Amino acid sequence: MSIPTVDEARTVHPTTPDRLARLPLRAELFLLAHDDDTGEPTINIQSLAVGLAGAILLELWLDQRVAIGWTYNPLRQGWVPNPGRITIANTDPAGDPLGAAAMAVIRQTDHTPPEQDQLRRWLRIFAATDLYERVRANMLTVGVLRRTSRRRLGGLVKTDAYLAVDTAWAVRARGQIRSILHGLAHPQHRHRERPDDQCAALSGLVHVLELAPFLYLDLPNHQLNRLLRDLGERHNRTIHDVITAVDAGRGDLAVQAMR
Repeated sequence: MSIPTVDEARTVHPTTPDRLARLPLRAELFLLAHDDDTGEPTINIQSLAVGLAGAILLELWLDQRVAIGWTYNPLRQGWVPNPGRITIANTDPAGDPLGAAAMAVIRQTDHTPPEQDQLRRWLRIFAATDLYERVRANMLTVGVLRRTSRRRLGGLVKTDAYLAVDTAWAVRARGQIRSILHGLAHPQHRHRERPDDQCAALSGLVHVLELAPFLYLDLPNHQLNRLLRDLGERHNRTIHDVITAVDAGRGDLAVQAMR
């Protein structure tokens, strides 16, 4: 499955998005983590950066550029399990600057000692490269976001806000998750919608980043979180591993903040 870059999605649909268009995983996550009306982030930016790093890594995996939890054994001429490792499977140039940057950090962490978790270390390093601002700048450049100025404190303070050019992008991401969760909650329905890899990954990231309340779904919080968790964990082992690493990365941030 090839995931479009933000540029591709926006170029094809320069005004109101086509009903079948999808943004990349990182862009969908970014939009769901911000208030539609104010553009303000709804969670800590450092935590969101770790989630965005996980989303970009999963995009590379979906595009078959990397293998996660596997390494290639030339003697056996095959792939062997290696939990916590990231292996570049396709050395062709990535289709966008953030993907290329992610690949560069994978190469940088390639010699992580076996007793350490390369995946977790990669997330920490890549998220710390001003990733939140870089993702936002990319979305602004290609026209998914627009910048507007506002005045606060009686007009004394001028601030910038970044809003989606079209709210259909966020509405569509929420709507797809809603359809999938409805099917999970009613498994007896024969024609229920089943998740693709990107939707499962987005659901899992929404769960570990504690964004479930901002989906605005008419479900009790405990049921919503359980369904999101199950979808992210059970759909695919690789998605589960990355989401688990993102959750651990948020824990690392909390520990650092207490020191």
